[in-house]
Amino acid sequence: LSIGLADRLVDDDSLMTQALILAEEIAAAAPLAVESIRATLRGDIADRVRLATAHEMAEQMRLRQTKDFTEGAKAMAERRTPHFNRS
Repeated sequence: LSIGLADRLVDDDSLMTQALILAEEIAAAAPLAVESIRATLRGDIADRVRLATAHEMAEQMRLRQTKDFTEGAKAMAERRTPHFNRS
């Protein structure tokens, strides 16, 4: 919820009621917008997000091995301006 991947969490007991409420909200929305969102979700966006996330993780892991990462973390802890050297 805090990062925006879900709008709400519901208990099993209220799942159907909450699903119907959400369905009513969607049905009341602008039809062109709903069609566009549905087309996007049916497309390859999930795969593209997955690939982008995997790439980001690989880059983060690579960058964590650099002297610049160590310097940045150390400078933050020491409350000083970091001195990066691209290594």
